[in-house]
Amino acid sequence: MEEQAMSEERAVRSDSLAVPQALDAVGSGRRFTEAGMRRLRVLFIVSEPTSSPAISVNAMLMRFVESDRVEVHVVYERLADALPTASSVARVIPSTIRRRPMSFGPRGGSPLRALAGAPSAVAELARTVAYARRHRIDVIHCYDGARNGVYGLLLAKLSGAKWIVGFFSQYGDWMSAGSRLTLRRADAVVPVSTWTGRTVQRGGIPCGRILPVLIGIDTDRWRPSDADGSAVRRDLGIAADAPLIVCVAQLVEWKRQKVLLRAFASVVEKRPDARLVLVGTEQRLRTGSSGMTYGEELRGLVSDLGLDESVQFTGFRTDVRDILAAADISTLPSVGDPAALAICEAMAMGKPVVAVEDGGSPELLEHGTSGLLGPADDAQQLAENLLALVEDPALARELGMNARRRALQHLDARRVADEIEAVYRLTAGMPAA
Repeated sequence: MEEQAMSEERAVRSDSLAVPQALDAVGSGRRFTEAGMRRLRVLFIVSEPTSSPAISVNAMLMRFVESDRVEVHVVYERLADALPTASSVARVIPSTIRRRPMSFGPRGGSPLRALAGAPSAVAELARTVAYARRHRIDVIHCYDGARNGVYGLLLAKLSGAKWIVGFFSQYGDWMSAGSRLTLRRADAVVPVSTWTGRTVQRGGIPCGRILPVLIGIDTDRWRPSDADGSAVRRDLGIAADAPLIVCVAQLVEWKRQKVLLRAFASVVEKRPDARLVLVGTEQRLRTGSSGMTYGEELRGLVSDLGLDESVQFTGFRTDVRDILAAADISTLPSVGDPAALAICEAMAMGKPVVAVEDGGSPELLEHGTSGLLGPADDAQQLAENLLALVEDPALARELGMNARRRALQHLDARRVADEIEAVYRLTAGMPAA
């Protein structure tokens, strides 16, 4: 009953929007009120033909912004229409909004040079500029990346619209010069966490143009009551009463699965019945002096630690919701993670999360209330936090219920959509009370 009441309360949309707070700025308390709101027109740019987490988040925004307050358009890479449904951006972009396929020209190298060398792409750009003018687009919205940035900048300047960039990464020298340049030219940068915003600030972008909006998910798709964990346990051969820890993340070094395995070895010493399941795709690149992939290194470490009977790798799975339902604990000790969707999903599924005090994780969960946090790269503390929940199932359930409550209140797509709409209005120069 409590969860139902919270869901109903969450579903009630406000008739006003708080003016978004820039990084390190004091909130003004001003609001955009419905009486003074005119309908905004926003054009999303999706230059990649295949889906990604950033594209999925933008698609979520397209679905959840208030349609009577925001008119949504999207231009997407025409090649997506010819791709298999499972990988195409056409699958995630809502069919209910105004969609316009477009050729973004040859890929690779400088986007500007590629555009200049492709007359057909220039013609497509010109037609899209005309489209933006005809529909009186107020705001161009894209996610980070040189290709998106070039097209966002050109469309905004040529159509007269404002331009915002959603930032899903950690700003740094790894980014191309084009990515950094276009980000500095945006009217507003919207990082997915305050931590991410501070990396953007260190890149030289003024705080006044950095407007963090904490990431969120469609919590309706992550209901514990809609999932069956028992079938997953049977499929994986894990006993119904065995403590199950799950880590959902791509197998890459910065997700820190090696640290997790070392921590889990300590867990198994005290609880031999504990099990760990690593869910995620593997990169095929061979790195380091070993000449092995990271996944191969992880499997070698499992053997070295004597964990062959306690750890399973599932690879990519489409039933993550059921896997989380089967779990007792979710963990993600990643370092430099801007704001992990996997943490949001686990919390929405009512699972306690064990993570680290790095990246955006401390903004997603509260230590001691909805999960446990410890220092980054500290296998001993990670083990202690995992053991605290393995050995106290009542505490794990309590933190899990709190995590579900926090996800509904703070990590829901409706909240994200409202805050992004407020960024649109502020950037477009609309007055607030």
